[in-house]
Amino acid sequence: MIANTGVFAALAVLLTFVKAELPYPLLPYLKFDLAEVPITLLLFLQGPIPSLIAAVIHWIALSVARGWVLGPLMKFLAVVPMILGNWIGIETFRRVFQKPNLTVVLVVGSVFGALFRILATSATNIIVLLWVAPDFLKFAGSTLRALGLVVGSSQEVLLWTLLLTGVFNGLHVLLSAAIAVFIVRGAAFKIPWVAQNAWMFHRPK
Repeated sequence: MIANTGVFAALAVLLTFVKAELPYPLLPYLKFDLAEVPITLLLFLQGPIPSLIAAVIHWIALSVARGWVLGPLMKFLAVVPMILGNWIGIETFRRVFQKPNLTVVLVVGSVFGALFRILATSATNIIVLLWVAPDFLKFAGSTLRALGLVVGSSQEVLLWTLLLTGVFNGLHVLLSAAIAVFIVRGAAFKIPWVAQNAWMFHRPK
C-alpha cells in the first residue's frame, strides 16, 4: 500500500507540473486538472486512506515547489471532500442494497463526491473572495464581464462565481471518476487479479 500510494502521489505531482489540464470555458482561470485522476484511481483501487495520503503528499509537494500556500491549499480542500463523499456514497449504497450494480455504485459515489466538493469549495471560496484575497473577486468580476455577463454589485459577482465554480467542481469529479473507472475496468479485463483486490470491487460483509 505504501509503495502504491507513493507512486500515485508522484504521478499526480508530475501531471500537475507538466500542466496536464483541460480548459473550463465558463471561467478560463479554472482548469480541469488531470492530476486528480491518479488520486481518484487510488481511491477505487485501495480505498480512501491511501487516496487521502496521496492527496496530502500532492498538497505538500505543490506548496513547497511553488512557494505559494493558497493555491495548493484550495486544491487540497477540494480533493479531500471529493474523496470522503465518494467513500461515504459508495459504502452507504453498497450496504443498503444487496448486490448492487457496480456502475450504479460508482455513479452514486461520484454524485456524493461532487456534492461534498461543491459544498466545501463554495464555503472556502466565500472566505477567500470576501476576506482572504478580495482582489480575486475583482478579477472574477472582470472575467465574468468578458464572458458577456452583466454583473454590477460584488454580491452578483460572488453569486455567479460560486455558481460557475460549483458547476466546474461537479464536472471535475465526474471527469476524474470516469477516466479512473475506464482505467480500472481495462486493467481488470487484462489482469484479473486487479478485480479481485481492488477496493471498488469489494462487497461489504
